[in-house]
Amino acid sequence: MKSFSALYFGPDLPAQGTKITVLPENDGLHLQHCEISGETQEQLVAYDELRVSTGGFDHDQIILMWDKNEKTRSLILADKTTQDFLLEEAPPALAAKLAQCKKHINGTRQRMRAGWLVLALFLLSPFILLGVLVWKSDNVIDWAVSHVLIEDEQKFGDMVFEQYRPTLKLITQGEAPRVIEEIGDKLGLDAPYKFKWHVADNPAVNAFAIPGGHIVVFTGLIKAAQTPEEVTGVLAHEIQHVVQRHSLKAMVHNAGWRATIAMVTGDWTGGMLGGAVTQLGVLKYGRDKETEADMKGLALLKKIRVDPNGMVQFFEKLSKSGNGAPIELLSTHPSSTERMTALREAIKQQEPWHSEPLPYDWNAIKSSLPTR
Repeated sequence: MKSFSALYFGPDLPAQGTKITVLPENDGLHLQHCEISGETQEQLVAYDELRVSTGGFDHDQIILMWDKNEKTRSLILADKTTQDFLLEEAPPALAAKLAQCKKHINGTRQRMRAGWLVLALFLLSPFILLGVLVWKSDNVIDWAVSHVLIEDEQKFGDMVFEQYRPTLKLITQGEAPRVIEEIGDKLGLDAPYKFKWHVADNPAVNAFAIPGGHIVVFTGLIKAAQTPEEVTGVLAHEIQHVVQRHSLKAMVHNAGWRATIAMVTGDWTGGMLGGAVTQLGVLKYGRDKETEADMKGLALLKKIRVDPNGMVQFFEKLSKSGNGAPIELLSTHPSSTERMTALREAIKQQEPWHSEPLPYDWNAIKSSLPTR
């Protein structure tokens, strides 16, 4: 019988998860090469112990959860081929749950198409011609975005967030959301946007910003950080992607071709926009945009007297993380030796840097988060 790979999460595992091999057997899933507390272990999880749900900002992950020693563990199946393989191999009871999840994923994608349709009409119609986009796409996008009022951008961001809210397990009470909002309000005090901060229960080491000011921080990122300064550095960087309108331009760039073709042909069917909508949570920024967000993020840290080394240490730590597990934050904010060198040089050039420790017990904040 064939095996497959999955990310394994649990209370005694790294915050970013561990990549393991899973072998479906007659009586359950056999977890192989699973390192726990420094020891390589194997375990069998009975099919009837599994709970199935969907997750991931891309709306294409299936999460298998079970309880062991009164603590929740989970496997994340992000690959469609893996999901289909398990669906074929699973016994009828589990297969029915998996099929329901696949149906939910497809339904979510269909609902999101409406949001991209509004974005295309709002930003691109009726003044962009297909021929102009072919030759001057970056200039056209910059011009289109420059004509969007901040108030309108915020309204659009509110609409997008409300569409995505059902896919997020938001944490609204407790120390973590309070502290994230408190730090975020300090960073965004003089920004033209009114930022709205959210903490979502998700093991991925990730944070994302929606144009207009909604910023979502995953619990995986909070748990991976050792100090509040590390998280503050990430938030300062993320704020700048909104303020400099990098996220808005990236969304328009991703949607541009399909949206423009749809406007020219009048054909909004066939899923032309459906594939682009799932990229909202993993917007790609060019090297120049990353550098700008880094440097302006550093300026924010200096303004509120926060140690900038937290930003450098966090990105550097994630770039060196092992286990072969993908780190989602680094897929959207790529780290490199050159980037770390540039950050350190920028900090040195701005010395003296007067900073004050942030008044938070980060271990207590992490302990207040839900355990899996």
